[in-house]
Amino acid sequence: MWNCLFKKIKWIRLRREWYRKNSHNHCAIQKPFDITKVTIGKETYGMINPYFYHNPDEKLVIGSYCSIGEGTRFVFSEHDYSRFSTFPFQEFVLGEKERNPTKGPIILEDDVWIGMNCMILSGVVIHQGAVIGAGSVVAKDIPPYAIYAGGKIVKYRFDEGTIEKLLKIDYNKLEKEDVAENRNLIYQTLDRHFFDSELYFKLCR
Repeated sequence: MWNCLFKKIKWIRLRREWYRKNSHNHCAIQKPFDITKVTIGKETYGMINPYFYHNPDEKLVIGSYCSIGEGTRFVFSEHDYSRFSTFPFQEFVLGEKERNPTKGPIILEDDVWIGMNCMILSGVVIHQGAVIGAGSVVAKDIPPYAIYAGGKIVKYRFDEGTIEKLLKIDYNKLEKEDVAENRNLIYQTLDRHFFDSELYFKLCR
């Protein structure tokens, strides 16, 4: 009984600390984990569900204005298949914490959209503006503004010249007031009017 109560109090405190640390975005957590390993930019939304395994190289970095679909998992563990067995003996036989190997941090740059029920593996960088189709497993870096689905890049959102211009945008400069004042510009199909606008020049690095 006391153990259950202690866990509940610990969970409440963890959520409170999470929301204090992430008041600048709209992300939530559904289970306990080491929140010091997670950094999220402003206005990003979604449920954050990382799988950490006691490795110091684990880190989740998510940029600003990202959309994280329901059911997305960030997996930091890899089984070492160079040994005689891939089984984690240290944890399940010896009752000790297993420091599973990892390929390193997972990084989502700004304006990334992750569809529902995706799995992002350790060491992956998903670059600015990329879209990950629902149900995808991402085991390699995704280039800027690429659309990734079915285990491959199916196309790019824009042509190379347009992408080059978009990569000059610093999303941390985009404020709520900018969105309110430029609602029509932001929601219209991207064309030269956006790149000629005061908003674009303000956001450029």
